[in-house]
Amino acid sequence: LENGDVMKEKIADYLLDISKLIFAGVVLTVVLEIQSLSELTVLLVSVNASVLAAVAGFLVLREK
Repeated sequence: LENGDVMKEKIADYLLDISKLIFAGVVLTVVLEIQSLSELTVLLVSVNASVLAAVAGFLVLREK
């Protein structure tokens, strides 16, 4: 693998890990009933962020 390919793979892995962490944070927020904002707002924002990070990670992987 070339340096660029290795870097793209690491960035993609990082974005996919971020996506998983956001999703886990949402689950914990809902389970622990942390109510700093409305539950729906937390769910919508975090699911969108999680999906965007995952899509970005997969797009970076696809560019190989």
